[in-house]
Amino acid sequence: MRATANRNAGRWLTATALLPAALCAIPAQAQDRLPLVPQPSAITRTAGSFTIANGATITADPSDTGAAAAARLLIAHVKAERGLALQTSPNGNIRFVRDAAIKGAEAYRLTVDASGVKITASGAAGLLYGAMTLAQLISPDRAFGQPVRIPAVTIDDAPRFGWRGLMVDTARHFQSLRSIYAIVDQMASVKLNTLHLHLSDDQGWRFEVKAYPKLTEIGSIRTSPSTGEAPGTRVGGFYTQDELRKLVAYAAERGIVIVPEIDLPGHAQALVAAYPDLGVIGDTPQVSNAWGVNPYLFNPGPKGIAFVKTVLDELMAVFPGTYIHLGGDEAVKDQWERSPEVQAQMAKLGIKDENGLQSWMIDQFGTYLASKKRRLIGWDEILEGGLPASASVMSWRGEKGAVDAANQNHDVVLSPAPTLYFDNLQSDRPD
Repeated sequence: MRATANRNAGRWLTATALLPAALCAIPAQAQDRLPLVPQPSAITRTAGSFTIANGATITADPSDTGAAAAARLLIAHVKAERGLALQTSPNGNIRFVRDAAIKGAEAYRLTVDASGVKITASGAAGLLYGAMTLAQLISPDRAFGQPVRIPAVTIDDAPRFGWRGLMVDTARHFQSLRSIYAIVDQMASVKLNTLHLHLSDDQGWRFEVKAYPKLTEIGSIRTSPSTGEAPGTRVGGFYTQDELRKLVAYAAERGIVIVPEIDLPGHAQALVAAYPDLGVIGDTPQVSNAWGVNPYLFNPGPKGIAFVKTVLDELMAVFPGTYIHLGGDEAVKDQWERSPEVQAQMAKLGIKDENGLQSWMIDQFGTYLASKKRRLIGWDEILEGGLPASASVMSWRGEKGAVDAANQNHDVVLSPAPTLYFDNLQSDRPD
């Protein structure tokens, strides 16, 4: 899933890294190019400009929930970032319009001339992305709260990729909901559409499972690593299902779907600390406060399979998106090799090696998710031993896993660690 030497940082730094480019201040005399991130598909500059000041008006059909949501977000964004108060009006200078001629659910056209701004799209996502492009055009002026002149332009835009994602690791270091809401806002501003929440690992279990309360009573808390603070300082936390439902709704209004991840069969030390009977060979570890690849594996016997299906049921009740991420990375199989119980299970199933057992386990969960009209996604290690046809692959170790998965007709998300990981966090937090 991620490089092991320096991976104790929150993946949320990706959002921070995007901020300077997305919201940078550019003097008026330097605006030879449009300061937009990402760059639109096509930009046509024309003569003239339009000035947006306090009291500028927006028109959106109140019966069109997508247009109304885009207008609300534009108003909120411009108020926060530029200090300008926009307001709705039946005859506004900034108009949101549905147009079936704009092909693609996420495509839009933004037109600026001396009379105002028009954002057209066939889908709600397109209206939202048009609003965020306009918000960026309004951002460059340095004088907060002062009118902003934006150049006359026609922008035709649509995304190249269906999955434009950011992963946030909440397991190794618990991230506050306030931080995650802020991340969602910044994701929306640069048109990212998938928030991948890493909710379990050796260092913590963050998702409330009502059928298994010890996952959060025990599994969400650990001692701090040895960084100079008082010995035994306990840190952690978890998210209730109600808190996450509110986050899901907030993200959805901003065009973002949340993909939850529960990592199995490796990275399971917090799980095994909470419920040792779901581990292997009777080990009873504490929730880890160290980094690296730990040996504690989930037990894929009948009790473990039933446990995961229950967890999946509770996840699906909170997260309505298509995908559920089940990890599958960095599972050192030593415990499985040494376990008479696991070896007997493999013999009964006719499975020749431990990679094959992981493949069987992934197939069990993929089939279960498919029966609920959901899809499994996992890290590229799930290719080892064979992969169920319905599974999708997130390739973190480089491009090879992505190529191999695509050649086997699996959907692929590229997330190569050397290129896309921001995992060295400078922080004064005690954990």
